[in-house]
Amino acid sequence: MNKGWYVTDGFPYVLDLTDCKDWRDLHGRIRKLFTFPDDYGENWDAMWDCLTDLFGEEDEGEIIIAGFAAMPQELQKYAQTMLAVFDDLHEEFPKIVCRYE
Repeated sequence: MNKGWYVTDGFPYVLDLTDCKDWRDLHGRIRKLFTFPDDYGENWDAMWDCLTDLFGEEDEGEIIIAGFAAMPQELQKYAQTMLAVFDDLHEEFPKIVCRYE
């Protein structure tokens, strides 16, 4: 997939959070997986903006979020908004499915 500055291998995307320790690490993994630009704002609004720039109506595939429960409780609480962003992404682009492992 190549849309603007995004160059990825495409679906499925696997966001492995198994040993993720803090919010900077979390956003770094998101940035790397989806090849967000260097100026990615490391917040949920920026994540939404980048995802909706990356994906479109024609895209179909799966995003797998693995290891969420292995993160520290405080980080899980912070990342609840991330889960909501992925749910919203599915609502916006129904052919993109998010699965949690």
